[in-house]
Amino acid sequence: MEMRKNLLLQHIYRSGSIGRLELGRDLQMSKSRLCEVVQEMIDEGLILESLDGTERRGRRPVPLSPNPDHGCFVGLDFEAKRMRVVVVDFSGKTLFQRHQELRPMKDQKRLISRLLGFVDKGIDAARKLGANILGVGVAAPGVINQTTGTLVHYDFIEAARNTPLRELVENHTGHPCVVDNNIRCYALTEWTYGAAKNMSDFICLAVRSGFGSAIILNGRLLDGSHGFSGEAGYTRIPSSKPASEWKTFQEVVSEKALNVDIEANDFKIPRKKAQVAGELLGARAASLASLLDPEAIVLVGRLLEPGGPLWPFVEETYRNCILPDIAEQVPLLHSRVDSFAAAVGSTQRCFQELFPINPKSNRKTDVTTVAR
Repeated sequence: MEMRKNLLLQHIYRSGSIGRLELGRDLQMSKSRLCEVVQEMIDEGLILESLDGTERRGRRPVPLSPNPDHGCFVGLDFEAKRMRVVVVDFSGKTLFQRHQELRPMKDQKRLISRLLGFVDKGIDAARKLGANILGVGVAAPGVINQTTGTLVHYDFIEAARNTPLRELVENHTGHPCVVDNNIRCYALTEWTYGAAKNMSDFICLAVRSGFGSAIILNGRLLDGSHGFSGEAGYTRIPSSKPASEWKTFQEVVSEKALNVDIEANDFKIPRKKAQVAGELLGARAASLASLLDPEAIVLVGRLLEPGGPLWPFVEETYRNCILPDIAEQVPLLHSRVDSFAAAVGSTQRCFQELFPINPKSNRKTDVTTVAR
């Protein structure tokens, strides 16, 4: 019963608002069983059923939607240069958001203090709003051990190595915490509200402080066998030098590598550097599209905006390196969500962990049945 309830709740959450008839059809659930579970969810205050004022064949449809007053989530996203924190209610609406610079540092205690202090801003905001905090999500850069919630390492923040983020946040706030890679979290928001809405298969490639990726296949955020799926920034770029001296992808394709401040409105990149980075990314996108045949590839970051410095090289190389048949079916799309998307996505990870579809694994993000 609990898993069936969670299945319905996650589907309603991703839909935003949905009628019983459509819900039962989507999840292939009998009317009697659906009504039983829905009524229990209404009684628990998880969802609302309210008239929307429209007419259909003489009857007014009564859509189901998440109850925004049931509680809220606090979400933190950080990378090499900046931090973002949000408060999101149970329906997915952002109630508070703030960003702040994060300077490079070598002292782990100082880094932890900065991160927890910024989480406190979200906690304080939620309390001022009178919202019940259900959990804290952390969208972290680099390699994440999802089982322990530990940031194993990140090339651009030396102090972040082996940082037990989940344990630290839970001990500091007293609330349950979920930690995941920030681009995976970004992809969830893109999937729910952005360019990939209603898709079941897409790839997210992000150029921010570093480089990251996320893959959703068959309505599932892909973890891989060991939880390391998407760590494309650490792959090596072959060159004429010995293999031990090859640069990682994010040492060439990232804000850090290109030495650019995207907060500035007039940032510039030397054409040669933009060309190299753009061509590498375009070739990478073409390889992934040929291998996985997704519905689209979503590009994240200001450096990848259409008309931006990397875009023409990415697009041209993508089309030159891929079969025309695939290029016609797998477009390059730019993100349609804002810079707080990873922080918002971390709150969705909290939602998924709080109402799991598959309780046997607290690491796998199985949302197959709610993909639209």
